Amino acid sequence: MQVPKEEIKKRIIEAAEEEFLVSGYRHSSMRSIAQQAGITVGNIYSYFSGKDDLLDNILQSTIEQLRKLVFIDICDKSSLSMQSITYVTEAITKVFLDNRTQFLILMKSVAGSKYENTKAELIELVKQRLENDLFLSSSKPGSDMLLADSLALALIEGIINIFNKYGGDEVRLANLLNKFLLLIIGDIQKRL
Repeated sequence: MQVPKEEIKKRIIEAAEEEFLVSGYRHSSMRSIAQQAGITVGNIYSYFSGKDDLLDNILQSTIEQLRKLVFIDICDKSSLSMQSITYVTEAITKVFLDNRTQFLILMKSVAGSKYENTKAELIELVKQRLENDLFLSSSKPGSDMLLADSLALALIEGIINIFNKYGGDEVRLANLLNKFLLLIIGDIQKRL
């Protein structure tokens, strides 16, 4: 019986996600992916031009969603309210839950690929957003650019830590993210 092409492609992607997550991009092999998918290596090449193309297919949507998330519109940027932090928390939670495996691959398993600097790029985008929205730019008297840089690093690393350890409880995830964002950026302008 012939297996539909979409089913085979789905099996390849699922096997590649598992392989990249467990072994990392650098140590993954098309042979292992094919074995997990229950097909031949040559059959993978009927769907993807190689390991890079496969990784692109897995991560592209997640990267687009992360970039949109960084530039999410917050109603009143001059004062981050509980409402705006809750809104951001809900958006972060949704993007992560919709892309959990892809996000974890992107943050932990892409060494050796063109995506290996994605986390640093994400931190830089968050830094720029903090500079713009929280008035942490060098044009503000008494500002130090290291503050925005450190906050961006703390935000991304903290969020990744929560994603890695929340235990699968989605309510806990949302609560942790909300409390974390409140602690890190809540009422920051008043403290500066």
